[in-house]
Amino acid sequence: MCEELSRARGVRWLLGLLLLLAVPGAGHAQTEDLSTWISLPAEARRGWKVEASAERIRISPDSPADSATQTREVLVLLTVAQSSLNWILEGMLPVFRDRHFRVELTLYKLDKSHEEHERMLALADSGQFDLIIAMGSDATRFLYNRFGNQPTPVVALSKDPELWLGFEEGASQQARPANMAFVSLSISPDVQLHYLQELLGPLKVMTVVYDRLNQSTVEVEAEAMRRLAARDGFLLLELAVDGKPTAGKILAEQMPRMARAMRQIDPGARHSLFWLTTSSAAYDELEHIDRLSDNIPVLGSVREVVREGDASAVMSIGVPFKSAGQLSALYVLDILNARLPASRLPMGVISPPDLAIHFRRARQLDLKIPFQFLELASSVYDSHGELVRQEGQAVQTHSDPRR
Repeated sequence: MCEELSRARGVRWLLGLLLLLAVPGAGHAQTEDLSTWISLPAEARRGWKVEASAERIRISPDSPADSATQTREVLVLLTVAQSSLNWILEGMLPVFRDRHFRVELTLYKLDKSHEEHERMLALADSGQFDLIIAMGSDATRFLYNRFGNQPTPVVALSKDPELWLGFEEGASQQARPANMAFVSLSISPDVQLHYLQELLGPLKVMTVVYDRLNQSTVEVEAEAMRRLAARDGFLLLELAVDGKPTAGKILAEQMPRMARAMRQIDPGARHSLFWLTTSSAAYDELEHIDRLSDNIPVLGSVREVVREGDASAVMSIGVPFKSAGQLSALYVLDILNARLPASRLPMGVISPPDLAIHFRRARQLDLKIPFQFLELASSVYDSHGELVRQEGQAVQTHSDPRR
């Protein structure tokens, strides 16, 4: 039986390779070297072999394949190199470790060209893979539009899939393709605004920082804040960058202007904030933004904007990418174990929102953190800017006398 499975997999692999090479442009190397995309901590890499080249990334168990153990091949499609890729994998890989079958991941970049789309569609449709992971909103929309209701199951990670993909409210089960399950990388902006108002009182002005080239961020996060500003009566300013290459230059030009405009409306900055969206072009520039914020609080959707030291957001309110990676890995296992078809899995939403709090930055800005926030926070940095709670567990600090 194992020999038959191995022979069948070899045939499927050859068919996939032939289909891949038959598509125009398949023989050309990717314009961006994918080997620079992976940077995982040692614990996340434990038990895994990572082989990264210019064209793809291969992640497989570092132990030799056992003839009695089935291998499940998973294709991962993604569009841009973001810090979130490593955070998601950091949550995903430990869940796949030490299972009764081998999970092997092959990551490809999905470029925007028509030829590249056809190449990846041929690969997805080749039968070489047991499951496909769409990592990010662009890859999700591509598979939703071009690969829905195909035999190969898909687990898609994107921001607010129901809203962004146009599902009718309350009818997401009917609207989904039969082969797709979804995990959300965001929480409701209404929920985020509730926490912001608990912290700062009635808002007077907010500047939302986002990447205008990130379509899902524009359609989901920026548009939601426009709606909430109109509903609740605060002024919304928008600071949009045009991708990573020019983000620093745009921020250097626009941040001081925004800060001056905000202080004209709220001189003490008691009811104002800069809000960082899940655009990597925004949150990767955190140090730049924090330095130019003129002591107006900086908060964001991404847990990783709260970090050790002084270059940190005060707080994050959102979905930790590591937790989203863990949940999506559990969905993958449920499907591969044939427990549930993809469309029967509920929309994957992390709830309640994850909070990360930096008490040193809060003290510097004279912000009072509500006690219930401390109770809910999974990550806490103390008055020295050191991590003292991580994933809900106490952490021994550098200054801890017990060390």
